[in-house]
Amino acid sequence: MESWLPSKFTTILAEILMLVLLSQLVLFFSNLYFPVPIMVTSSKSESQGKALLQWKATLETQDLLHTWMSTGNPCTWTGITCKYDGYLMLTIIRVQLGELGLEGKLETLNFSALPSLHILNLTNNKLHGTIPAAILALPKLTTLYLFGKNLRSTIPLELGNLTRIKTLWLSQNQISGSLPTSFAKLLNLNLLTISKNFLVKSVPPVFRNLTKLKCLYLWSNRLSGSIPNEIGNLVSLTGFNISNNQITGLILPSLGSLKSLTSLALSHNYLFGKMPDEFTNLTNLNNLQLVNNNLSDNLPQDLARRGLLNELALAYNNFLGSIPTSLKNSTNLVRAHLERNQFTGDVSESFRVHIYLDYINISFKKLSGTLTPFWGHVLI
Repeated sequence: MESWLPSKFTTILAEILMLVLLSQLVLFFSNLYFPVPIMVTSSKSESQGKALLQWKATLETQDLLHTWMSTGNPCTWTGITCKYDGYLMLTIIRVQLGELGLEGKLETLNFSALPSLHILNLTNNKLHGTIPAAILALPKLTTLYLFGKNLRSTIPLELGNLTRIKTLWLSQNQISGSLPTSFAKLLNLNLLTISKNFLVKSVPPVFRNLTKLKCLYLWSNRLSGSIPNEIGNLVSLTGFNISNNQITGLILPSLGSLKSLTSLALSHNYLFGKMPDEFTNLTNLNNLQLVNNNLSDNLPQDLARRGLLNELALAYNNFLGSIPTSLKNSTNLVRAHLERNQFTGDVSESFRVHIYLDYINISFKKLSGTLTPFWGHVLI
């Protein structure tokens, strides 16, 4: 018995040592083929940082990015956000450089070096040149802010291949040409604004299936033709502004199916005909602007039946008949521009309960009645 115990103890100890040795060997070889995070976490972000430094070198205002240095960690640079990817490597997911005053060209950026980028924000800088087709190399992009003043180009067709994009903001540039038909593929789009540019031709029927779109802003361009009937398919739309263009034709009844709409602006175009009766279905509408068109006929009497309107602008048209008495339901009405129309009748009932009304203009036509004198600005 005494001789057996040491022998068994020796055997157990040998087995333990063997297991320890095997575990060390497994760890050693796993590090060779599957490096642990501490050894490689910076490799992706470092290579991406080099691409950003190359772009910085082409800018005319490099000093504005003084934290971008080859000796630093790109994940700590101004405007840069990193995240671990599925391989436990740090990768750049956001480049947010808005309002910095950067001067240079966007096309000198190597987009292919940033395949994990989700957000690119270069708002209100002094970038000039074009919107490069190479932006297609950002397949994970969800947000693109390029509004400023100096980008001169057409919108590349390739932009329509960024199918994950949710927010596309290209306002206040010098973009010309037409809206690309490839936008029909942007099924995840929530917000599209290309206002204050030089877009021409008609709005193509690309919005048919963009049912997630909430805001569509195309105002102050040179768009012509009629409003596409497909706009009526945008069931999530809350804001639609196509003012200050050269849009012609009727206001289509299909717009009345946009029951989520809170703001509709079609002013300063060449629209004619009547306001569709279907507009009474826009029960969430609080801002309606149809100024300076050639619209005529009577207004729908139930236009404001839900009472949510706070701004109504119908001036400089040829609307006829009485002002809808349903306006008395809009107790939050703040501004009403109804001048330069052909309205007739007594307005006392339409406006007598609007305690928040700050401005009303119903001048130049055959209206009668009394208005409450404590309103802010009344023009009759």
